[in-house]
Amino acid sequence: MIMAGTQEKKIPALGKSRLPTFSAKKRARSPDENTTRPVATEKRRKLLSASTENLHDRSIQSAGNTSLNRSFRPSNSTGSLRTSSTLNKTTTAVVRPTTKQASKPGVGSASKSSVGSKKPPVASTVPKAAGNKAKRPAWDLKGRLQDMEELLNRQSSKRDSLESQLQDYNSRIASLESEKNQLYGDVQSKEQIVHGASKQIEEYQKQIREQEANFEQTKRKLQTELDSITFLKESIQRQKESLEGEVSAKTVEVAGLKSTVAELQTSQVGIAAQLDATKISLEQSVSAGREKDKEISELKQMVAAMQDTIEKYKIKEQEHETMRRKLHNTIQELKGNIRVFCRVRPLLGEELLGSDGTINHMAFPDADSKMLELEKMSDAGLNESCLTANRKGNNKYEFAFDKVFNPDSTQGQVFEEICQLVQSALDGYNVCIFAYGQTGSGKTFTMEGPSQFSPEQTGMIPRAVVQIFESTQDLISKGWQYEFEASFLEIYNETIRDLLGNNSDDQKHDIKMTGSADKKDVMVTNLTTVMVTSEDQVHELLRKASHNRAVAETKCNERSSRSHSVFRLKISGVNKHTQEACIGTLNLVDLAGSERLKDSGSEGARLKETQAINKSLSTLSKVIMAIANKDGYIPYRESKLTYLLQNSLGGNSKTLMFVNVSPKEECFQETLNSLRFATKVNQCNIGTAQKKAK
Repeated sequence: MIMAGTQEKKIPALGKSRLPTFSAKKRARSPDENTTRPVATEKRRKLLSASTENLHDRSIQSAGNTSLNRSFRPSNSTGSLRTSSTLNKTTTAVVRPTTKQASKPGVGSASKSSVGSKKPPVASTVPKAAGNKAKRPAWDLKGRLQDMEELLNRQSSKRDSLESQLQDYNSRIASLESEKNQLYGDVQSKEQIVHGASKQIEEYQKQIREQEANFEQTKRKLQTELDSITFLKESIQRQKESLEGEVSAKTVEVAGLKSTVAELQTSQVGIAAQLDATKISLEQSVSAGREKDKEISELKQMVAAMQDTIEKYKIKEQEHETMRRKLHNTIQELKGNIRVFCRVRPLLGEELLGSDGTINHMAFPDADSKMLELEKMSDAGLNESCLTANRKGNNKYEFAFDKVFNPDSTQGQVFEEICQLVQSALDGYNVCIFAYGQTGSGKTFTMEGPSQFSPEQTGMIPRAVVQIFESTQDLISKGWQYEFEASFLEIYNETIRDLLGNNSDDQKHDIKMTGSADKKDVMVTNLTTVMVTSEDQVHELLRKASHNRAVAETKCNERSSRSHSVFRLKISGVNKHTQEACIGTLNLVDLAGSERLKDSGSEGARLKETQAINKSLSTLSKVIMAIANKDGYIPYRESKLTYLLQNSLGGNSKTLMFVNVSPKEECFQETLNSLRFATKVNQCNIGTAQKKAK
């Protein structure tokens, strides 16, 4: 746009500055000239005025087109400018009049055709300065038009120069992008260096353990050598005594054995030399033993120093673990006590027919995956009261949550966002994760996974159990010992049913509050609780509970959950080094799906179930609104569901809600209602969760 503005300033106003002026020369004219001359002159003036105005308009239009081409299509800007320049030249040639033909009345059309057939004059490669040209006379219209063409050619040359500058700037931008990519590679190399340093530390620790093993092996070897030397010393001593006895015997026999004196003397000399060598060897062995004793003493001192260092590192490790727990809790509090994640399931089965798998009425506009846009494609009426989302157009609604998962997201990607919240349960906090949405929106799949086991599609509950047991194994080396107590129940028609029991209807289950006023806890009477020690044991309990849960087929969903299920894992931990103790609770809730009676086609028992589900979800909405409005009375007791989740909603828990929505367009109204409710929950502040310690 700047270049276009520059060109518009340099193009002269041809219609004003170069209009020819005709002076009426006073001379004698014939009667025919008096009749035809004014008419021809007037035609020439009109023709010249129209041509110059057309040339000026086309020049400005060419400059504007060049600016737009450079803004939107940089690679084709040169071709566009040259095309506009050629078009201006051709237009100029077509409208050039001639004075000879204009002087004859009635031949205006012939004049235009003859001028249009001529080629436009070629501009000089080195334009002359305007001051060196003589001013053309007023009657030289062809010369004036040629001057204007030369001026236009010079402007085209300037435009080409500016295009070249633009290409240089684009090259500069490309080089800067390359430099940015190089810096990004440097960052990755630094990260690899840090990773290598961590591996080197682990290698040093391994070397320390190997040195300790080598020391023990050397100690045993030296002890063996010392025993061998002691045995050799005793053997030499016995040999010495034996030799001394032989010398005495030989001395007694000298008198009687004169014939053998020489031999005995020779033997005596040899024995004496051997004895001296033995003494020297013994002295060397004793000296070596002293050196070994000294080396053993130094190694013992070194081992003692290493043990002191190990103890110091253990103390630091315990301090770091305590600091990690505090920082982890601080991060979770900064993220908010009630967080809301939205998940849109993909189209399945017959839903793919006619849509190619594309959800036209939903959009995910931001790169951070925190926004969801809905657009009503049909003209069905909507209830526009109590809109809490940002309405962008007549049929567009925009929602913002802590995280939005599109239909392509996997179970692993979803759990990656909640794994830190599960870690808080090990640190001694109450954690509640529940799934909300209409029937058929994928709540049970998100929380429990598919009916047929698949490692890639495992739900949040099994993944949370796996993470908890893996984390406890890592914490054992730091002195932590944990116990786990699991239970699983469902709320069916406002009645609590034990999913881990023997399906007996004789026992009645009631909800009661236990503990002190500031540390109240919710418990259910006559509920089966199981002490678990492995993730396989928990998975078996989950399969049993899934088998016992109430499901039925409706028009909205062929396998619809007809109850609210609550999986509860109580975690008790003690650190034997620091005597620190904590108690955490992990509540994973799969709510029954909301549905309209006219759409579900429920009758009889299904009708009663639908009414109970909608009533409990309506009470949940009332509780959320009361908490958000900070009302003095919160109706927890109006529903078994809200009464059971009182601690999770009332401020002593870290809470996360999944709002699951269906991608079907006919479910637009239910989707809109679910998203509005989720927005209310996301705006609710329940206070800071407190750590539970023994």
